[in-house]
Amino acid sequence: MPSMKMRDVKVGEAILYNNEVWLIFDRHEQTRGNLRTYWQIKLKHLERGNVVEQRFSPDDNVEKVILNRQEYEYLYRDGDHFVVMDPESYEQTFVSISMVPEEQHKFMVPNMRLHLLKIEDKVVQLEMPQMVEVEVTDAPEGARGDTATSVTKLATIETGSQVRVPGHIRKGDKIKIRVEDGEFRGRVGQGA
Repeated sequence: MPSMKMRDVKVGEAILYNNEVWLIFDRHEQTRGNLRTYWQIKLKHLERGNVVEQRFSPDDNVEKVILNRQEYEYLYRDGDHFVVMDPESYEQTFVSISMVPEEQHKFMVPNMRLHLLKIEDKVVQLEMPQMVEVEVTDAPEGARGDTATSVTKLATIETGSQVRVPGHIRKGDKIKIRVEDGEFRGRVGQGA
């Protein structure tokens, strides 16, 4: 693995820290009153998913880990695994469900595109897209007169999960949901 100075490492790259692979999640250069510059780095553990903050000198040597990021298509869930397919070779890969935060399982929509991060041939992380498009399969009718934009209701989406949506959303609508927190981001095809 190539060794490099901390000042040359970018957000999104992986490093070996304490003999474990960490992804650089965020970094800020800071200068104290004594004029010594350091990097405040947020590291995300690739397998466990926990995030820690660490301080590095710009001249600290770190080992860069080469990550292979490849697009896959989600097919279905098989027990404790998600089955994904390489869209070019049609090769199927089983990925442990533990690589996706549990609150995001409800957004695993068949035929959705996502990325697998690999070190050599070992899958170390499954990256969900920022937004998913889902169909509303059931939505209660809004109460008459509830036309204010702040009125929300629980709607059932095609995966069987429920999400909070505005009162104007109906059964059959396709909507965008932010995967990170499950927030409604608009109707598909309506400039949202």
